[in-house]
This record gives sequence, structure tokens and C-alpha cells, in this order.
Amino acid sequence: MMEELLADRTSPEDEPPSEEKRSVHVKFKLSKAATEAKEELATHWGVSEKAGAEMVARLAVSFLEEEDEDTRRRFVEKAQDQPRPLRRETHVVGRATKSLLEATASDLNLTRDQCFDACLRLAHTIVQFLQDDQLERHEALVSELRTLLGRARTIETTLQEETTDIDPLSPAVTTVRRYIEAIVDDIEDELAHGRPLDRTHEFV
Repeated sequence: MMEELLADRTSPEDEPPSEEKRSVHVKFKLSKAATEAKEELATHWGVSEKAGAEMVARLAVSFLEEEDEDTRRRFVEKAQDQPRPLRRETHVVGRATKSLLEATASDLNLTRDQCFDACLRLAHTIVQFLQDDQLERHEALVSELRTLLGRARTIETTLQEETTDIDPLSPAVTTVRRYIEAIVDDIEDELAHGRPLDRTHEFV
């Protein structure tokens, strides 16, 4: 469910509505955790912090709409208990983002600052959960991928020994072997450094 939610609500390729392109400068009193989350999420998605804020707002609101009352209650409790220290700074957001945050805050009986702070921390938690899940899944599969690579190398060697120069199968298998090798190399590097590959990663 989280994977679908994140994909549906935070695609950097999505064109924001026209009113979202209009920027406003708003003072928010945010926790250090929320400010760092804002920066890290923008970097992770490869967008500006303004666009990242819009994606965060959509993700958090969609998450709250699809969850039960107990989850929303916990969100409100975490929002009301902003981790210290708090710092008031000016942030650039779209008009639609500002309106969405204000409407959501009003619905939950929160201040706009509390709502934005909690949305940032929630989005960061969701992204981290998915990244950790990806690393665990890849770690479980890397042994099978190595076995697949070994099998591809064996087939490649056999074809090189037994086929003629005009047989198209041998170079085709070599291409497949190289691609599998690139996958294994990148997955091993990902696991060694603990940095999840992003969804647009190209295995070359």
C-alpha cells in the first residue's frame, strides 16, 4: 500500500496545477527534524524544495484520507508534540500547497506550522520505510542474482566454444550476461553502501 501511495502521490514527473506554480513566501516554525526532512526529500526526489513541499502535502493528506481514525489521531498527537528546537524561517511554497496545509490543519485542529512539520516527518518516515524495505528485498535476492549471473556466464562460454561467427545467439547471450552483471554489480554496491537505488536507476 505504501509503495502505491508514494508512486501515485509523489511523482516528480507530474505537472503541478497552474495555481501551484505561483509561489508565496510563508514563515513556518518547524523542528530541525522537519527542516532536514524537507531538504532530504527534495534531494531524494530530484526536485526543488518548493516542489518537494507540494509532494509532501499531497502524500500526507492522501495517507491520512486512506487511514483509519486511530492513525489520524496519532498523526495529530505527533503534530502537537513538535520535536525541539523549533525555528521560524521563511519557506517558499506554492499557493495550492499553502491552502492545502491550512485546510488540513483546520480539519485536524492543528496550527499550520504543526501540520506542515508533521507532514514532512511523515513523508520522510514513509520514504525511509520504503528504502529500508528495498534494501532488505535486494539483500534477500542478491544470492539468486549471482547464481543467475554464473549460469549466464556458463551459457556464454559454451556458445563461444560451439557456435560459428554467423550465429546470432552468442552475441545476444553476451549482451544478456553483461546486463545481468551490471545488475549484480549495482545491487552489491547498493548493499555495501546502504544507499538504495532510485526508481529511475539504469543498469548499464
